[in-house]
Amino acid sequence: MQLSLYHLTHSRSQRILWLLEELNLPYQLKIYTQHILEHEDAELKQFNAEAKFPTLVMTDLLDQTTTVLTESSAIIEYLSFSTQKFGIQGLNQQEIIDFYFWKNFADSNFMPNLALKQIFYQLVQRTPFPIHILTRLLKHGFDRGFLNHTLAQQLQSIHLQLKNKAWIAGGSFTIADLLLWFPLKACFELHPRYQKFTEIQRYLLQIESRPAFQTALMKGQWSAETFKSYWSKADQ
Repeated sequence: MQLSLYHLTHSRSQRILWLLEELNLPYQLKIYTQHILEHEDAELKQFNAEAKFPTLVMTDLLDQTTTVLTESSAIIEYLSFSTQKFGIQGLNQQEIIDFYFWKNFADSNFMPNLALKQIFYQLVQRTPFPIHILTRLLKHGFDRGFLNHTLAQQLQSIHLQLKNKAWIAGGSFTIADLLLWFPLKACFELHPRYQKFTEIQRYLLQIESRPAFQTALMKGQWSAETFKSYWSKADQ
């Protein structure tokens, strides 16, 4: 089986690249530095008409048939299942429950709130004067009335979960950790007020010290400064 990953720099597809390195699977990497516009002709559109990232193309080398998988969570779960690594193997009952909760929490609960930060920021930036004054007030009100408090609560929950645990589900690294890394890192870059959680600080350092993680950053052309700039603007 030949694997080809279509990867957008500084996006959630970085997690797929990281998992491929953790699994030590051979793959081809197709790097893009920006989203593909509707009118553009791109190789990716042969496999994914919407040209969404990440896209994993799996080619059977015997009959040359291809299978295409999109959506970060779906790709990560499939790779974990097919290799029988970094899933529920070896976890006890409570760890399995925590695994399923935090695995789904990352992209279905936590990440959407961070995406709202970006949506409101872009709305303010793209609204012409003087209407942008109203959109800025709307963003400010939504931040203060909902988003800031909700994100702080979510971080507190993660902080408490990590107390006396090496990883989010317990003693073993799983894809729940891999999925949670991106929104956690983005949230930490939003504003210094989100960086006070000591267990999360420890957890992120532990993740970022993994050799496969470091290799994936290098191969994926990751820039910490670019990532920080993108997310810190969303809290302005």
